[in-house]
Amino acid sequence: MKKLILYFLFFIGMHSHAQTGNAVFNDTILHTIYIETSLPDWIGTLDYDYAQNAANPILYPEIYRECNVTFDGVTFNNCGFREKGNASNSFTTYGKKKPLKISFDEFVNQELDGLEKINLSNFTNDPSLMHDAVCYKLMRDEGLAAPRTAFAKVYVNNEYIGLYLIIENVDKTFLKFEYGSANNDGNLYKTDRGVSVFLNWLGSDKGAYKDQGLKLTTNETAADWSKLINFIDLLNNYQGADLKQQIENNFDVHSYIKILAIEKVVRSWDSYWGGGNNFYMYEHPDGKIRWIPWDMNETFQDLKIISGTSFFDGYLIPANQFDERPLLKRIFEVPEWKEEYLNYSCELIKTSFTMEHLGPFLVERHALIDEAYKTDTYKYNSYNAFKKSLTEYNEDEVSIGTSAYVLHINYPGIFPFIQSQREWVVKQQEGWGKECSIEDNGIYNLYVYPNPTDDYININNEATGFEYAQFQIYNSTGKLYRQTKFDVMSGSSYKLDLTGIPQGFYMLLKISADGKTGRAKVIIK
Repeated sequence: MKKLILYFLFFIGMHSHAQTGNAVFNDTILHTIYIETSLPDWIGTLDYDYAQNAANPILYPEIYRECNVTFDGVTFNNCGFREKGNASNSFTTYGKKKPLKISFDEFVNQELDGLEKINLSNFTNDPSLMHDAVCYKLMRDEGLAAPRTAFAKVYVNNEYIGLYLIIENVDKTFLKFEYGSANNDGNLYKTDRGVSVFLNWLGSDKGAYKDQGLKLTTNETAADWSKLINFIDLLNNYQGADLKQQIENNFDVHSYIKILAIEKVVRSWDSYWGGGNNFYMYEHPDGKIRWIPWDMNETFQDLKIISGTSFFDGYLIPANQFDERPLLKRIFEVPEWKEEYLNYSCELIKTSFTMEHLGPFLVERHALIDEAYKTDTYKYNSYNAFKKSLTEYNEDEVSIGTSAYVLHINYPGIFPFIQSQREWVVKQQEGWGKECSIEDNGIYNLYVYPNPTDDYININNEATGFEYAQFQIYNSTGKLYRQTKFDVMSGSSYKLDLTGIPQGFYMLLKISADGKTGRAKVIIK
């Protein structure tokens, strides 16, 4: 009976909303996925399939192994699953927790809440487990086409494999919602794993672009690459005075300007402006190519040491990459587009890329997945790193590669990172002669009462919107006497317990997660 009720709820969800996947991508709950397979060594089989495909994708195309999948109590038989990913797979040495793709319609005609496939991400290089989720949210909040996400506990043959992030598959179902049912039949291109596609001119033969690592994921039978090749030709070779209009006619440049600005602010180095990877291009029937972002786990990071490579650029306008990346070169050659990019970047750090906007989402989702990650046997990052990932610098360092091109990645706390990146954008704007200001991040005085006090004190909370902070109490010699955990400040005041602290004079500090510091002298009698 329970199964029938759940199935009915899925059915209602599929037909009572314009968008499919509303039940799957309800990210306010923690989902549960059970995968059942008859493979004696399922992880060995999937590892072998993945390695064969990576070595020779033509001889060994991607294949799905048969399984049954139960999503939140509703079972789907005759599904398929396989490993996916690039670095998230090859750098994964922690047992069975590989990135996965589930296909519900691989062997029979069926869907999960209107979805044919879902992706399961394993949080490589992301101690917070929030990078993909918050980046895609930020893009969607800005009106851009980007995948939805939700968290799930995943089991294979009743063994808890760990916590995963469900990421919406970019396919015809995704295109149908984003652009309308009459507008999902165009060509959809994707960069393959581990490649660099900079949209340089390689000639008129589509084979050169396929060999470079660009994949056509829809309309493979017709395989007409002419529109995309003409666009690449336009970016690289056109010299007409109407270049701006020609690009506007063939490419949704305004949406891409927003995507680029967001990618720079969150430091999405594993992207077109970085390594030339992780994006889709969709040939919309209206004639304009749309850019769709993908794979946002390599964000919110501090790239400490980069040896022997020019892939990464610490500037808001990545000027030293123009020769390698013709799309960037063409955009910033047009004064109006450059101005649009700078104006949008400034607006972004005042509205969506703020603690007020992103803080509640991060805190709520972090709390939602806490226990599931704590018990995750195959987790890549430590539980301690996860616990402090929103507010504190993670001392762990990840090194990618062993050659002169080795990349060392460190992880700041996400909240102070948001503030530091906002300040970075302000300084970058100044370098281009633009005035862009945000709220001052200096030290301010707290209003506390009663003072003197006995065993508690009220701290006036003047902040509007979201604030996440901890309190530190120092005695007259500068010794830290007490430190609270980070907590959400709500209401007009916050009551701080002082029980057990001896009489004397103390300095109270309020350390907000975005780096702001409030202070007050307190007398305990």
